[in-house]
Amino acid sequence: MGYIPPPFETVARPKRHPALRLLLLCFLTGIAVVPLTAGALIYFALTGAFASPGVQQLLAPFTASAPPPAQPAQPVQPAQPAPPPPAQPAPEQASAPPPEWTAKGRVNIMLLGNDQRAGESDIPRTDTIIVLTIDTETHTAGLLSLPRDLWVTIPGYGQDRINAAFELGEARQRGGGPELAKKTIEQFLGVPIHHYVLVGFSGFQRLVDEMGGVTLDVERPIKDDEYPDADYSMRRIFFQPGLQRLNGETALWYVRTRHADSDFGRARRQQQFLLALRRQALQLNLLPKAPAILSALSDTFKTDFKPHEILGLAQVAKDIDTSKLTNRVVDESMTTHWVTPSGAQVELPNQPAVRRVVQEVFGVAPAPTPAPPPAAPVRR
Repeated sequence: MGYIPPPFETVARPKRHPALRLLLLCFLTGIAVVPLTAGALIYFALTGAFASPGVQQLLAPFTASAPPPAQPAQPVQPAQPAPPPPAQPAPEQASAPPPEWTAKGRVNIMLLGNDQRAGESDIPRTDTIIVLTIDTETHTAGLLSLPRDLWVTIPGYGQDRINAAFELGEARQRGGGPELAKKTIEQFLGVPIHHYVLVGFSGFQRLVDEMGGVTLDVERPIKDDEYPDADYSMRRIFFQPGLQRLNGETALWYVRTRHADSDFGRARRQQQFLLALRRQALQLNLLPKAPAILSALSDTFKTDFKPHEILGLAQVAKDIDTSKLTNRVVDESMTTHWVTPSGAQVELPNQPAVRRVVQEVFGVAPAPTPAPPPAAPVRR
């Protein structure tokens, strides 16, 4: 049986082992409590001793200008500790200001999700393709998802599925996949792509688990009897409708499954999940923890962003209201299903419809898309 989540499921954060908590307590006691206690005892002992009459008499010849008048003998009282001085507030540690995004205007980011499993060395496919756009001046943003079977022109290779661009670029030159994918999307959409982020299965799962899971509303029942598992075996998964919390593994099921609907339905769920992820990050105020999260996940994603650029752009993105975010999918209303002469199932784009949605999301009229060559190679 596959995983059947309840209407609402809480994912517990990992707990520290009792022995680890004990060691941590001993450590904190050693470095903080013991020195403070010892210092207080020394302070009280010294102030009490110097306040005693006996010590004052010993110091009198050095501190008094004239001998004091004789006083009747008084019984010596035991020394009393002087009260401690009023506590002073500890000075606040100055924290470095967060980095700023200094570039003006619109930045377009290609988000790629590949299907590479652990231990695999073959070039993976990028079955998730989303373009994120952020206008840093108008504080607006957009998401545009492209189906993996979209039939487009890949520069230098002719017509093929859009998800083949990364694979072809990597096969030509190691590390060349993102660049060819960027050029392919730029040519198809008519807008520039400035940066990319490539994430695999493990990186996605770890990100979700780092946040303690993500809560979202499953709109309708989802059943997939042929979900491809990590070892390429098939498993049955099922999601009940309603509000529920997904951990890294079940979140991956939710954004990958497509047999219950289609690639277009999967793209809509992926956008829904990204928006839920953003909402939860803002609610938990995770931005100050972003450097630590990036460091923990640095081996699970690739990007041409520098760390300070990610943090600076995140500062801009967090202030964008959800009402100013446009999310669209190049879906069945903008494509025509077609079977190539070699038998491949692909989606032919309706260019006028795509141009309209590009203008919606990016706020600009796209550059004209070049016509495909008359004789284009066909891949299976």
